[in-house]
Amino acid sequence: MSKKLFGNAAIYLGANILNAGIPFLLLPVLTRVLTPADYGIVAMFGIVVSILGAFTGLSVHGAVAVRYFRLDSGKLAEYVGTCLAILFVSTALVLGIVAIAGNWLERVTQVPADWLLAAVLMSGAQFVINIRLSLWLVQHKAAYYGAFQVSQSLVNGGLSLFFVLVLGMAWQGRLIGQMIAVMLFMLLGLYWLARSKEFVVPSTPREDAVDALKFGVPLIPHVIGGFLIAGIGRFMIANLLDISQAGIYTVALQLGQPLGLLTESFNKSYAPWFMGQLGKPDTARDRNIVRGTYLYFVIVTLLAFVLGVLAPWVFSFLVGEKFRGAAPIVIYVAMGYAFGGMYYMVTNYIFFASKTAYLAWITLLSGLFNVVVTYILIKANGLPGAAQAFMLSQMMIFLGTWLLAHKVRPMPWKQALISLPS
Repeated sequence: MSKKLFGNAAIYLGANILNAGIPFLLLPVLTRVLTPADYGIVAMFGIVVSILGAFTGLSVHGAVAVRYFRLDSGKLAEYVGTCLAILFVSTALVLGIVAIAGNWLERVTQVPADWLLAAVLMSGAQFVINIRLSLWLVQHKAAYYGAFQVSQSLVNGGLSLFFVLVLGMAWQGRLIGQMIAVMLFMLLGLYWLARSKEFVVPSTPREDAVDALKFGVPLIPHVIGGFLIAGIGRFMIANLLDISQAGIYTVALQLGQPLGLLTESFNKSYAPWFMGQLGKPDTARDRNIVRGTYLYFVIVTLLAFVLGVLAPWVFSFLVGEKFRGAAPIVIYVAMGYAFGGMYYMVTNYIFFASKTAYLAWITLLSGLFNVVVTYILIKANGLPGAAQAFMLSQMMIFLGTWLLAHKVRPMPWKQALISLPS
């Protein structure tokens, strides 16, 4: 791997550490000012935004990064313009559906109906931000990517503290801070795309729309499956236990999240290099990639155990007394994030082979598995059961994706393991 790969990985890691550090700095304040119920509503709002993101834009923003390597700059700008048009139409449709079903959705999510409409707009705004970040990612502009991401989090955190501490708001203050930050950076992202001529009115919108939708729509089950793995736990906790327990569980997830951010940061730099390497047949290189992957698996597993062991000590000063019951479940959450990191290392093969539809169904099936297991384990073990189900589901999606990866792009997994020096 080149020095540039590790240099960019360091920038992404630094940006993600700062990005994660800001919510961590908010934890000692917010967990002492907000109640677990308030925290639960904030968590549920975030989940709603994530699931709506599958439908506002229809996941076509991922096509932009892939087509970057196949289209010239002028054609790519038209392609981006088409994706933004898809966003506008789909967001308007979703907004109408949520407005009609608002009362029912409020009962299911425990998020007020007017805030559900805000979640639709926020998910659409995040789509624009994702396009801007995706283009910087494939252009290897790690500094731009990191600065934009960290600036958004700083504005988000600063406004949240202002509304909660200065104006005395509860969960509403935290959500208003998030909303303003996302809308502001959506406008900045649009301005930057326009100024750099990275989006224009398309000359062949129908052709581009069909291509983008062929890429994005099959990923909708993948996004839904991801929600069923990462988000359904809090939904079921809120309904089977109570909204306060959902808030406590969210704090446990936040303590395990640094491991997820670490693996995500590495993958952001690793994936572009990896995609370039796979196009060149080289048996020795393939064996080295596999060996490096096995080493990576060992490292993230050890980090998860360390995080779980340190959790009670960290909780003693990081969070308010009402949230410290989350400490014993951090080990399960951390192992879940470790399996998520392993998933990153094998899912790149599937994206390289453009077999995203198969990946989507693996994720969806894993999500359905998580629904069943989460229900059973919450009934049997209470709050820890949700974390245990999260870990098992992440393990399942990793193993299923690994098997699919080997089918679409065979690698010397067994040979590399056998030939490791003893």
